[in-house]
Amino acid sequence: MHRHKSITFFFAILFAGVGMRTEAAAKEKLDGYLEFKKPPYLIVDGQRLEVTKRTKLDAGRYRSAFDVPLGYSVKAQGRRRRDGTIAAKSLQATRNGSEFMEGQVMSATNEEERKYLAQRAIYDTGPHGERKLVGRLITDGPEVERCRRIVDRLLPSYVDPDSVRVYVVDNKAWNAMAMANYSVYVFSGLLPDMDDDELAIVLGHELAHATYEHSRRQARSGLVGNLAGVAAIIASQRIGSERGRVVAEGATLLGVTTVGNVYSRSYEDQADRVGLRYVYEAGYDVRKAPPLWKRFAEKYGDGSRVTNFFFGDHSLASQRARALQTEITRNYGNRNIDPPSAQAVAQRW
Repeated sequence: MHRHKSITFFFAILFAGVGMRTEAAAKEKLDGYLEFKKPPYLIVDGQRLEVTKRTKLDAGRYRSAFDVPLGYSVKAQGRRRRDGTIAAKSLQATRNGSEFMEGQVMSATNEEERKYLAQRAIYDTGPHGERKLVGRLITDGPEVERCRRIVDRLLPSYVDPDSVRVYVVDNKAWNAMAMANYSVYVFSGLLPDMDDDELAIVLGHELAHATYEHSRRQARSGLVGNLAGVAAIIASQRIGSERGRVVAEGATLLGVTTVGNVYSRSYEDQADRVGLRYVYEAGYDVRKAPPLWKRFAEKYGDGSRVTNFFFGDHSLASQRARALQTEITRNYGNRNIDPPSAQAVAQRW
């Protein structure tokens, strides 16, 4: 998996104090979307947010936070309790409308998808101008149907499944991506090596990049298109090992030819948080995330920050794992507090 496709989750041993309701000292700020309503909680940025009568609410014509439609943009501040819940001090909710650069990003990704479909394959231009085949594009059949089932389960309800297209790329690498226009590409190498739970972990992360509009947001910072390509080529030349060069070449295949896929560390971290929430709510087994990450690290290495760049702008795996261990302990340690969505579990079991 290349630089923006690292999937790193670490299942935590539950601490004895998880069920306590005492306020923690640290303040928290959330900036995301309202994705699930699970009274008395709202789920924003993958986090469990409790809104009370003491919460200062700014939601336009909506007098209750639970009246705010799913998919609205939410900014909140509060304190995290020992059970992981964030008690909201203030919450601002606004409609998620068309934002700066959104039209350009959507147009570019739509054009990329049309190009892939027309040539029935994905090609990339190498560092010396050569045209390289990434893989044949598979648009139907059992592999596509399997991926489609998982994607449909993972999607938050405010995303219309009919607006999502799923393809398989005939390539043995462990890779996947979801572009800003909700076209999803799964490399065939993942399919025989992963069960549905593991594949859901990969796809949950990728879908979060799309639902949270990371391409558009990153475009505002200028880290798209040719700039991304130049950065990838320069960095790849600094990797000494043969495996590192192979990783770098794989990183340029989709990350440079599509818009906004050199995601910043904050966006990769957010995709971890939100993607894991999608996996959990859909009823898939998040406990399979730690061994899956270990397999990725064994396959592609975790020896240097340069190589790690191509799997997302993250710190090294050990640092990322510690952060995600805290994340999982906070949000998924006690199923009695925050059980998976009933509909998803019923479908699952």
